[in-house]
Amino acid sequence: MDMTMSTAIEESLSTQFQRDGIVFPVPVLSPEETASYYASFSEVEDILGEPVKRMGAPALHFPWAYRLATEETVLDAVEQILGPDILISGSLVFCKYPHDPAFVAWHQDTFYSNLHLTPSVSAWIALLDSTPENGCMRVVPGSHARGVLPHQELNTPDNLLRRGEEILVRVEDSEAIDVTLRAGEMSLHHNSIIHGSRPNDSDYKRIGFIVRFVTPAYDLGPQTAPFLLARGNADCDHLQIAPPPQERSLHEMIASWKTAT
Repeated sequence: MDMTMSTAIEESLSTQFQRDGIVFPVPVLSPEETASYYASFSEVEDILGEPVKRMGAPALHFPWAYRLATEETVLDAVEQILGPDILISGSLVFCKYPHDPAFVAWHQDTFYSNLHLTPSVSAWIALLDSTPENGCMRVVPGSHARGVLPHQELNTPDNLLRRGEEILVRVEDSEAIDVTLRAGEMSLHHNSIIHGSRPNDSDYKRIGFIVRFVTPAYDLGPQTAPFLLARGNADCDHLQIAPPPQERSLHEMIASWKTAT
């Protein structure tokens, strides 16, 4: 790819992100890579012997999750928004099982995180197709420009959000768009964009691997969890940086994850 083409793509992605607060679809994984990561998640499900609707901080405990979060194709796209020095501030798996009432209420990630105060972006990587039928993410384009809006913790049953928060503004269905992704594609969204998702009404799973990226400019007070270095050589002495997770038996990794979360 020549420099002219590369620059044009970079400007297009960055411009669209700033205008709409979301860019998709971004192809990042081959079918073989996608199948491998899906198999790794399925192994965790098998050992736990129960549905895993929400899996917090997998990149801190499972090497496969760290590898996925730091795939070159993922970081190349993130770099176009954040620049060359990239940290992982959090990771999460949302799995919606067939005909499960689980949903995500309309919300903004920044209401609790304050990530709007530091350079940041969230990646949503599809390990299986994500469609309107199985409860794909939905967003209100451009809503990131409205700033942080009031929320309340309603704790509505089946809301996958940990605190049960919901935004305190009316969201018209006609304002929102479906973020439809094929397995191996991702979206990049602004942490202030209004987003949510409906239940899975299909016969198929929907699995999203979410990574929150920041830069070494992060200065939002005490960290709740250590960061992981994804790319770059910037000075991070003011931050707590964890080493990548080491290969161990899967039972040991699951025990470590359950203890920490």
